[in-house]
Amino acid sequence: MDAEDNVWLEPEEALTRFKRPDISLLDLEGSADASIEHRYGFKLGNIGFLVPEKTLSEVVRSFQVYPVPNTQLWFQGLTNLRGNLIPVYDLSLMLGMVDQPVAHKNLLVLDKGASSIGMIIDNLPKSYDVSSWHTLMHTPKLPAGLTEFIFEVYSVKDVIWVGFDHKGFFNSIKSKISA
Repeated sequence: MDAEDNVWLEPEEALTRFKRPDISLLDLEGSADASIEHRYGFKLGNIGFLVPEKTLSEVVRSFQVYPVPNTQLWFQGLTNLRGNLIPVYDLSLMLGMVDQPVAHKNLLVLDKGASSIGMIIDNLPKSYDVSSWHTLMHTPKLPAGLTEFIFEVYSVKDVIWVGFDHKGFFNSIKSKISA
């Protein structure tokens, strides 16, 4: 080992030895087309659900659900996500879109920590530009128990897209989980 290999820089010198990159070409202010409003959404049957803005969301592709005895079929059980137990729901079964649980390959987790919930979904959520979508003034007929948790409704190519208050909805069903 050479003596030069063991020479350390003073902290001030180490922090100031690099030239700052030119960031003037980066669009840090979001100055791209401000009329575009991107939202993530997923479909269950012919209903699209939009993830609420500023909601932390994550898709887990490989997960194990641990059933909880004496609960409704639509409550799949719990999964362990980085040490947190997350309740897992089959929303399509809960809303009567299917009659039996179906093996799904994706778990959409909304929120973080103790307020996290997981919904099993077929396809990955996609980003949509909702700025050009047609807003409906009246909520169309939706599965029972869902309408009161909808805060916006769009119609796009024969699909009804809803802004969904997932926190209110899942809090409202807690007392209905036991069979």
